[in-house]
Amino acid sequence: MSNVRADIRPVDHYDPSVIVTGVSFRTLDVVGRELLARKVPQPEALAQRIVSDGLAKEAAVISTCNRFEIFSVGGEGGGIRAFFSSLLELDRAPTDVLYQYLDASAVKHLYRVSASLDSMVLGEVQILGQVKQAYQRAVQVGSVGSHLHHLFQSAFHVAKRVRSHTEISSHGVSVSYIAVRLAQQIFADLSACSVVVVGSGEMAELAALHLCSHGCRKIVVANRTVERAAELAERFGGAAVALGDLEQVLDRADIVISSISIDRPVITRSSLGQRSNEKPLFLIDLGMPRNISPELAEVDSVYLYNIDDLAAIADENKALREAAARDAEIVIEYGLLQFERWRVKVSAQPAIVDLRSRVAAICEGEVQRVLGGLAQQHPEVAIQLSRAISQKLSHTLGELMQGRSDTEEELGRSFAIAPDGESSDM
Repeated sequence: MSNVRADIRPVDHYDPSVIVTGVSFRTLDVVGRELLARKVPQPEALAQRIVSDGLAKEAAVISTCNRFEIFSVGGEGGGIRAFFSSLLELDRAPTDVLYQYLDASAVKHLYRVSASLDSMVLGEVQILGQVKQAYQRAVQVGSVGSHLHHLFQSAFHVAKRVRSHTEISSHGVSVSYIAVRLAQQIFADLSACSVVVVGSGEMAELAALHLCSHGCRKIVVANRTVERAAELAERFGGAAVALGDLEQVLDRADIVISSISIDRPVITRSSLGQRSNEKPLFLIDLGMPRNISPELAEVDSVYLYNIDDLAAIADENKALREAAARDAEIVIEYGLLQFERWRVKVSAQPAIVDLRSRVAAICEGEVQRVLGGLAQQHPEVAIQLSRAISQKLSHTLGELMQGRSDTEEELGRSFAIAPDGESSDM
């Protein structure tokens, strides 16, 4: 685990309670999540606002196609909940839509999210990168302090341990993979299909990779930046067009997979032009907000699926992934133990500083009293003696206050995690 960066505020002595407030695909449908994505195009700016408005001392926001969550420290749960409800344009968000976890439950939730145990597709590969990006952007705007820094870094380490010590990633798939499997149910031979991929990000690239692995060779990539589209298309022997020229290639497309960050649909009913209704068109919308107008689902021979529609196919290999997830939960529980130890250590810091000051004063007074005139004749000896005694006493008492033990340290080494909760291999 890296040291605290210069742009992360040092530990302040406010209440280090961790709160997570949010919604996910489990509680809010795609329309509601789309509303949030449109209202908050820059999640890091929202985190910055939460801190500047005094709702919390630290904040970070995770915004993906499947979840929107605020992680906060040094705030009050009711204030964050009311703030979130206003984002949902509700006077009071019902508990079955908006969830909130505190302290250990909040920490465990972030660990499970980062390790892809709370994903639409158990074991999917993209979420850890999305969590890292949310953390990095919050750091850039100055809304992360030492508490959230330590929390997120520990979450990254736990996710890494889950990947390397369980079989969760062996049976995990991506949403892009599921989209391609769904296309196979409509087109028997994908190698004969013409494909348009809108966007050039990770989800779009994964979709193109899966399509190529199933024999697709006629691939067109459309993107705002033609150079980036060309770079991706070159990998698959395809062509590239600007986003403004998308309609020119839709007439010939059999499959369209769209995953681009934009505040309005890029494919609407008018985008299909004079396309024949007899020719099937398979549309997968992986965007948030949605990239494809929902009204296209009413057009004959058009098969439109959004991010929520893919959940049913995600049940494949579910039993295998759930068995691996049970092993992953053990890693997460130990990570939670380590984080709680760190929190005890941090909360004890003010008392330890005060203890050391008092012990030093007592030792100095007792040395002066016992040595008497000898202390005045040899002041440097008296100083060294009192300092040595106070340091040993302070160290022993400090360890007792922090609740540390040789047994815990040995257990930490067996998990390749340092006693202070930091990773020894990151």
